[in-house]
Amino acid sequence: MKPETKLGKQLQNFNRIAGVAHLIQAVVLFFILNQDTQIPVISRFFDETPQGIMPVSETLFEFPIALIAPIFLLLSAIAHLFVSSPGYIQRYETNIANGINPARWWEYSISSSLMLVVLLMLGGIIEISAIVFIFTLNFLMNLLGLVMEKYNQLTEKTEWLPFNLGVVAGIVPWIMGAIYFVVSTNNIADAIPAYAQVGFLLTFIFFNTFAINMFLQYKKVGKWSSYPYGEKAYIVLSLTAKTALGWIIVLGTLNGAG
Repeated sequence: MKPETKLGKQLQNFNRIAGVAHLIQAVVLFFILNQDTQIPVISRFFDETPQGIMPVSETLFEFPIALIAPIFLLLSAIAHLFVSSPGYIQRYETNIANGINPARWWEYSISSSLMLVVLLMLGGIIEISAIVFIFTLNFLMNLLGLVMEKYNQLTEKTEWLPFNLGVVAGIVPWIMGAIYFVVSTNNIADAIPAYAQVGFLLTFIFFNTFAINMFLQYKKVGKWSSYPYGEKAYIVLSLTAKTALGWIIVLGTLNGAG
């Protein structure tokens, strides 16, 4: 058996374990989550008021914020079980041997964007335009990770442009979120639930570790000189980040922490 195939098989098992872990948590959290904690999504349009034509806020809809947790866990479960399925094994092994995993980036683009949206909504960013803006920027940031891997298939020397563009796209929503968190807590000490503040800090740290993992891969630092090692790190980081945020949100809303 070739070393690449052996590593590929190891990664398949790794993905299956991660997929099952995500799936179990998604099911558990779905059945215990608190649907009473709802956050409104608003819009602002110009309208006639007694003071003249001014922007007027209108609630578009409300939804249980904790519901996003089992959703992003379920998305990850589907992705991990898909890449470890019999029909995708050979393609997955080939991709890993070539230093690329498109399925990872497409899953991250949706699941991590949902994670970021739910966090920043808890921090006060609830206008529909801002939510779409944040989701889209984070979506594009992750796809730039895919572009980084695709682009460097064609180069002898590592090209960092996609990585650098991804850093710029990724940091903007966090800056916006930090402003809202700081201003809101300065105005009212308990405006933002304690669990949301913890989730914001932990998720910010986790999100940055993904970028660090890619940086180490392309710099070929130590064990990261082996692409499969970085792939395992991605799987562990994804499971850890989603587990932490999922339980923080569900238990926080369940217990009314804040």
